[in-house]
Amino acid sequence: MCGRTACTLAPDEVCKACSSRALDSKGNKQYRAADWRDHPGNHNYSPRQNVAPTSFTPVMLSERHVRGVKRQSEGEEVPSKYVIQPMMWGLIPPFYKGPSATGHGFKTNNCRVEDIEEKKSYKPSLLKGQRCVVLCDGFYEWQSTKGEKDKQPYFIYAPQPEGVEIWNRDTWDKPDVWSAEEGWKGPRLLKIAGLFSSWTSTEGEEVMSYTVVTMESGKKFGELHHRVPAILETDQDVEDWLDHSRLGYKEALANLKNETEITWHPVSKSVNNSRNQEGDLMSPASLDQKPKETASSKLMASWLSKAPPKQSGIKKEPTTPDSIKKESQAASVKKEVKPSPLAKWLKKEPKNEKE
Repeated sequence: MCGRTACTLAPDEVCKACSSRALDSKGNKQYRAADWRDHPGNHNYSPRQNVAPTSFTPVMLSERHVRGVKRQSEGEEVPSKYVIQPMMWGLIPPFYKGPSATGHGFKTNNCRVEDIEEKKSYKPSLLKGQRCVVLCDGFYEWQSTKGEKDKQPYFIYAPQPEGVEIWNRDTWDKPDVWSAEEGWKGPRLLKIAGLFSSWTSTEGEEVMSYTVVTMESGKKFGELHHRVPAILETDQDVEDWLDHSRLGYKEALANLKNETEITWHPVSKSVNNSRNQEGDLMSPASLDQKPKETASSKLMASWLSKAPPKQSGIKKEPTTPDSIKKESQAASVKKEVKPSPLAKWLKKEPKNEKE
């Protein structure tokens, strides 16, 4: 399954990270960044390291799928091979009628490849060729193979170029991270097979949404979780999934693999709460590391440290030299207990008997 992702690159960086090489208008081979297209209305993408369903994140589509086949005229700029635009995570079922994009009540952030052809929520997208590639830095997964209640979260991502740490911008955010001659030299994004749809509410609002295709895990990832997103490992994998006019959906589904080159490391349990966006959530963490303190947790700890100890309603006075002296005198008085009549009688000295 896939229930949380990280998308920290800005729109222009995402487009450059999805560059493709092609001939320019002069016949030279150069890299061309993907085109960005805004979502209709006010649904924008905001880079975040802890992304939950119903958020709008970058999705890649075929240029042909979006605009249709367009021939290049002499002197005209070559169109990009791919188009990227934000869509809502969680596919809106085509049969749903209502005013809100999130009011349908179905869990559609993931779709199982095993029954994708039977589900009424997904089959229309398959038949229409509405296949997309979900883009992210990586996704989070909680280890389910050890049966522990307090499950450890992990960050899963694609193998990175030498010297690049996808969770550390300082390792790659350089002036020459992208050029038309060399392409993108920054972090490698994770690309996942998905389906998308376009839906219009009863109020006339247009919303584009997507779902992530998942499958049974292979041997390697199965040590962490029994389900895994269908990861598109190579450029050819991406092209085959997006080119619906050349490859039918049955063949495209059959090409998906559950064994790909991915890597992962444990992260802070602060990622458990999707509201947490602060700190280095994607960075490697020790398995025995405690969740990073938040502003609210620090405030609570400070309050508790100042709270006086409970003493059954007895108010304790401050300790001073005079109070110590008083306590000592009180203790001595307490010790001088009057003897009982019996004790007095026993203490009487016996009279001498006459000889």
